[in-house]
Amino acid sequence: MIPNAESALKGKHVTVLGLARSGRMAIELLTWLGAHVTAVDVKPRSEMAGTAEQLMHQGIPFYFGGEGNAAFTTADLIVISPGVPLTSQLLDDARCAGIPIIAEIELAFPYLKGRLVGVTGTNGKSTTVTMAGEMLDQAGISVRLGGNFGTPLSLIALDCLRGNSPTVDYLIVELSSFQLEAVDTFSPWLAVVLNITNDHMDRYLTFDEYVLAKARIFRSQKKWDYSLINQDDLVVRNLGSGVLSSLLTFSRQHVVDSGMYVDRDYLMWRVNSRTVEICPLSELRLQGDHNVANAMAAAAIALLCGCSVDVIRHVLQTFSGIEHACEYVRDRHGVTFINDSKATNVASTIGALESIGRPIVLIAGGRDKGTDFSALAQAVRLYVKAVILIGESSFKIRKSLENAGVSEIPVHLESSLESAIQLARSEADSGDVVLFSPVCASFDMFQDYQDRGNRFKECVHALS
Repeated sequence: MIPNAESALKGKHVTVLGLARSGRMAIELLTWLGAHVTAVDVKPRSEMAGTAEQLMHQGIPFYFGGEGNAAFTTADLIVISPGVPLTSQLLDDARCAGIPIIAEIELAFPYLKGRLVGVTGTNGKSTTVTMAGEMLDQAGISVRLGGNFGTPLSLIALDCLRGNSPTVDYLIVELSSFQLEAVDTFSPWLAVVLNITNDHMDRYLTFDEYVLAKARIFRSQKKWDYSLINQDDLVVRNLGSGVLSSLLTFSRQHVVDSGMYVDRDYLMWRVNSRTVEICPLSELRLQGDHNVANAMAAAAIALLCGCSVDVIRHVLQTFSGIEHACEYVRDRHGVTFINDSKATNVASTIGALESIGRPIVLIAGGRDKGTDFSALAQAVRLYVKAVILIGESSFKIRKSLENAGVSEIPVHLESSLESAIQLARSEADSGDVVLFSPVCASFDMFQDYQDRGNRFKECVHALS
């Protein structure tokens, strides 16, 4: 914890913009620190009834539906939730007035205890964080997980201040580009970048803007910190030249000087000219090249945190993944149903298609994030026997596949997830897989990807 940080916000006027989970936890932290908080959300009050009741109970003024412009010009500080772009027009007056605007993770950072491991990337963050956390836990090293996946950092910071939970040795946190947009002093002891592919083009004007948001994870690192990057990803590799901390890499394709690599189908770890054999790739429970990369990153994190090779190998042999990420649901008459609702971009769905190794009936679709779906075509040709599309993006995905020359594979449009599952049941033969890997965001039909995945599982279990 930074000295005097606990008193820095006492008596300050702070506006919190965005009242989803992170924003609400930011309010709790700010209130504990003695700040005068004003809460703002662009949603109308009709959609925020529960939040409004809670804020009234706390005595916190709030504005919904675009009201409360004065809250942005009279504040000493503005804290934005991940769902609020730093470029939001609501913040224009505050920027002109020179009022600091920070992310929720930047607010929480000074109050965290334990070494901080930050993991970002387009895909694989949750799997990597969870796997690394399991390794530390089984090694008897105290660890807590949070960030974009799990507990908001503001809640972890509040627990540290209140003494509600024992201090842990390590915090391993998932970080999205949205969270990293507005950080300045935020500085992980170990910063990990897994991969960067096109995503969230509905939020960023260019791919370069998205890359720069991810790169902010390295912004305030010191020379005694560590960074870990994917040597096989050209975009990520190029970020390495600007890293000030001790740089390690991981690669499935090449031997690396410092970090994790594959040699003769074995995972290998090399640091300070010392090489250690971790385990053969054949022992990894999770399949697919993308999961090999996730496993390498998780093992590297665990080794840097002091885990033994024996513990790491055991977790790699037994870790079966996380909910909603290529999650096995059930077998029915020889057909396997897999829930991959967490796949919200093309690269993630391609990784799932490549990892299965059996004929696939693909259910996809949802809210478009400005995605170029044409990159999906080659994987569909290779692995898919039928495509069933739902949601707002269904016509765009079908058109993209048609324009890319995918004509031999039937593409169906359905009005609901339930009807898509019924059709997939009839399209699939014994030995096939029905894969729900949406490629898109969930918000056209569901609350979030968890809600979407749970609905898929309910419908599949209801099949007679």
